[in-house]
Amino acid sequence: MCKSRLKVYFFLFVGLTLSVGVCRCGSSSNDIVTDDDPAVDDALIKEDSSTGIDVVGLSISHPMEVRKRIFESEIPAVSFEEKRQILYAVLDTLYKLKAYQEEDIYAEVDSLNYLAIHYLKNILLDKKSRLYPLKHKMLNQITSSDKTFSIYYWEENIGEPIPTTLSVYQYFGTDGNLHSFFNMDDQDREDFDFSTSKIIGIYKLSSTHEQMLYLLNFEGCTGNESCFKGSTIAEITENGLKFDYNSFGEGVEYFFESYASGDKLTISYNAKLKELTYKHVFANKSEQKVFLFDGAMFGAKE
Repeated sequence: MCKSRLKVYFFLFVGLTLSVGVCRCGSSSNDIVTDDDPAVDDALIKEDSSTGIDVVGLSISHPMEVRKRIFESEIPAVSFEEKRQILYAVLDTLYKLKAYQEEDIYAEVDSLNYLAIHYLKNILLDKKSRLYPLKHKMLNQITSSDKTFSIYYWEENIGEPIPTTLSVYQYFGTDGNLHSFFNMDDQDREDFDFSTSKIIGIYKLSSTHEQMLYLLNFEGCTGNESCFKGSTIAEITENGLKFDYNSFGEGVEYFFESYASGDKLTISYNAKLKELTYKHVFANKSEQKVFLFDGAMFGAKE
């Protein structure tokens, strides 16, 4: 009988058909069966004797196909607690793999990240997720000021020192039901990528707009010496959560500032005054920008 290990062969247990991994006693760790599927032809196996993990990953050649197959896979009709334990098992493996800082680690953990996202999205549709909060050392949570909008997130390991974040949103829709959302909008821009930024603040906005609006403050880095913080408005519509709102007028969806290592940039929001404040301290000097929310969008305070 094969030695029991945490492994991505775990896919078989949850009924996925992304890849076929076969553990054979006495066989090489490179034994893997594929079915000519382009998403699994370049599968990898990594074995680490110190942790007891076998990892079946998928090469970076087909990441979007892998993600698509994961999101199209059917999650077993099991209980909330059973789904939660499956999610925790995937997160356990991701936590152990944080120790690896190799160039190809992204190819090995990407499928695990998206399997975790797939399960988390499903779990967050269940009202029990609000009664029994998810708790895991890989998982963080931030909740809006009115307790109706939450984001669960973790830092993904892409084999580089620059952190990127994966976030799953939970919110009440216009129909009054719980909804979940994962932002896969990879932005082709050099200054920042909102979809992989860490959300550091969520605030329900008192607005004249017909839809529900939330202010999201976020942060991230584009290099070892360059980071950013910014703000945007998320809009809850009949068609779901949208991030293309005219947050700062004239079609501007995001406001952000970059700052260098050694600088200090803080963002604060005063709900009573409806003021969003950026304070940038650098080289013994400080600059401050204040934006006022007029019920529909933010504008520079005069």
